[in-house]
Amino acid sequence: MSLYPDILFHFTDKESLYQILESTFKVSYAREKIIGPSNNREFAVPMVSFCDLKLSELKIFIQNYGTFGIGLTKEWANRNGLSPVMYINRHCDLMDNLITGLNGVYSHLNKINDLDQFNKLNKSYLNIMNTYRYIKNYEGELIRKGSLVNENYRFADEREWRYVPSLQNEGILPFVSISKISTAEQKREFNRKVAHLRLQFQPDDIKYLIVERDSDITNLIHHLESVKERFDRDTRSRLASRILTAEQINRDI
Repeated sequence: MSLYPDILFHFTDKESLYQILESTFKVSYAREKIIGPSNNREFAVPMVSFCDLKLSELKIFIQNYGTFGIGLTKEWANRNGLSPVMYINRHCDLMDNLITGLNGVYSHLNKINDLDQFNKLNKSYLNIMNTYRYIKNYEGELIRKGSLVNENYRFADEREWRYVPSLQNEGILPFVSISKISTAEQKREFNRKVAHLRLQFQPDDIKYLIVERDSDITNLIHHLESVKERFDRDTRSRLASRILTAEQINRDI
């Protein structure tokens, strides 16, 4: 018996869930802050995030990230190259060493005049830097919509998985300095640049749909009926039996 489910959940608000069902997942830049004992790095990464939690473990997660969600199979996640993040204790030297090493490579990179050598080293630098896109502190500050929710939140409890676009996507910045995305308008501009990137799924990949309360179920079924090009009658019938409510999860599971 595995400790982990065969489903990944993504939580959001009602409007965003409806958009996901209409046109699959949109990639967007998410702010991340990685802290070590004496160094830190803050940046933004284009991604879509999920949690690897059983239904009985979703209560706290729903409180922080939204009461509308979708659960998809891990088979789907594997086909699309999603990966669990690596959790690192902010009190260990590993994070400081990684930040210091990357800063050193970047400093050396800026001193190279030979174009071929620069391109080769830059490719290696980006491949190492790509590690940052899958790292998160074990514990840290949880900030939602600009407000501090918990100053010592245990991120590892989420067992996060991520989809991040390939480094081979031309014209897409794999990570952005936080100084370039500090305002809402800057973030919207960068998100417009990745608006064409989609994390696709098929209706058969869906295992559960979650809404806030019983009164939202009928509206969700009507929404599925309005997207007939994606959800045929048999699929809608199957999904109707897979709709759970956040109230039900909090109360009964």
